[in-house]
Amino acid sequence: MKTTSKMSRLAALALGTALTLTMHSASASAADEKVSMAVNTMQIFSSLDPAKVTDYTGYMAIVNMYDGLTTVSPSGEIVPHLAKSWEISPDGLTYTFHLRDDAKFQDGTALKASDIAWSVKRLIGINKGPSNLVVGLIKPENITTPDDATVVFKLERQFAPFMSVTPIFMALNQKLIEANTKAEDKWGEAYVGEHSAGSGPYKLISYNRSADMVIARNADYFLGWTKGKPIDEVRFVQTSDDATVKALAEKGELGLTSHGLGNDTYEAIGKMDGYKLIQTRTAGGFVIKLNTKVYPTDDVHVRRAIAYATDYKTIQEVIYPGFDMKGPLSDAFKDAHNDGIEPGVFDLEKAKEELAKSKYAGQKITLVNSYVASLAFEAEVALLLQANLEQIGITLDIKPEPWNRIVELSAKPETTPASTQVNVSPSYPSPDAMFYNQYHSKASGTWWAMEWLQNPEIDALIDKARGETDVAAQNATYKELQTKIADLQPDVWAVAPNRRYGANKCLQGYAFIPMQSWDLNFSNFYWDCKAN
Repeated sequence: MKTTSKMSRLAALALGTALTLTMHSASASAADEKVSMAVNTMQIFSSLDPAKVTDYTGYMAIVNMYDGLTTVSPSGEIVPHLAKSWEISPDGLTYTFHLRDDAKFQDGTALKASDIAWSVKRLIGINKGPSNLVVGLIKPENITTPDDATVVFKLERQFAPFMSVTPIFMALNQKLIEANTKAEDKWGEAYVGEHSAGSGPYKLISYNRSADMVIARNADYFLGWTKGKPIDEVRFVQTSDDATVKALAEKGELGLTSHGLGNDTYEAIGKMDGYKLIQTRTAGGFVIKLNTKVYPTDDVHVRRAIAYATDYKTIQEVIYPGFDMKGPLSDAFKDAHNDGIEPGVFDLEKAKEELAKSKYAGQKITLVNSYVASLAFEAEVALLLQANLEQIGITLDIKPEPWNRIVELSAKPETTPASTQVNVSPSYPSPDAMFYNQYHSKASGTWWAMEWLQNPEIDALIDKARGETDVAAQNATYKELQTKIADLQPDVWAVAPNRRYGANKCLQGYAFIPMQSWDLNFSNFYWDCKAN
């Protein structure tokens, strides 16, 4: 990448293309030069509203344009952000946060406790996205602000993961949004959907929902820019086509890839002059979600047969590099993980045995498998699974779909495909993020919960863990949950993938954070071509 002057950057914007910069390894030396880079995303930014986001692009948008009450460290610890400190009452029901006094919104107005209180009430009122974490847990009238620097949340019941969800309590500019509301739009959803209304390190410059987005550095960001030469502009380019991404890198027009490309693409980009590979373990996994409410995956023996017919080693070593998944929870949650659960085994004879036990034994069985269209590695997984299932008498009907269509289909059990390939990672740094979002009945109707498990015993165990304040007892419940979920086989836990990015060699500062897209907060990155 080369840096551009203000004039050339404005010219690039006027041309309306997201690919105007040549990205070779020239360093940014002049004070008036700006660093502008293109970042590939696999899917569209379906929402920019902190109250509505559900997937990795949405969380990537809000972590750059907004600030949370707290944030997450690379070790997974909840650390101060807008809140500089907090206290928890002895009964675990009242949380009092004390705010720093220098935070400002992007329009220059001071950020106050009332903005945070209003923002969480807005989250509850809209009742979408991450609201299921707090709806019914906090009544709006029990969010109070004794003064401009203090916000208090009084919970209806003990909720052990509460601190883990406070990073998504994003502060929105109440005054700005209310000035742009309409009678039929109490919470300013139309305005927030197309503008940045926060205090975050980047401002929204342009947004085309179906193609791309541009954000620019907020020079007055209250945390400052102290990590080296900052990234002044990020141009998100939506494509999940490996050949296109590779071509962009070959031209030097790519700053950072997405993390869902094919293995060959990463290897090729990593060998290109001026590029490198970033690789790390994650706290999530690549799974095949099995709809327990529709034919033929409504039978546990069919689900187990599919699991036995999955060639894990080929996926992990050839198609989507990574490690064994041992059940529904990543072993990154070391203390909560049940080490007694074995990884999946590829065994076609056992698959046949399970199928013979099912209510569909002896019948011609057709299984729909959906995946994100144009994700090459998911297409390879589908073809591999198709070949294996054919050997046990199951015909795999492969149906690639755009991501937004998969989200739509997941709203009802009868429209959710019998099997769907999905990457899952915690949306907040707690095992609860993996259990509640995927397996609790109250989470049904989202892409997270395409299993439609709706099992009262599982619900009760998740609720028990959520209310348990003794860490050892909570971990014991988590381990019991994993055993019971594994026995029900609502998923094929295919691989704990390596998180991989192809990156310009000048781009520094990446650190994996165990919360969805928090590792892509570009204020943590900087530009240094000499570091390599």
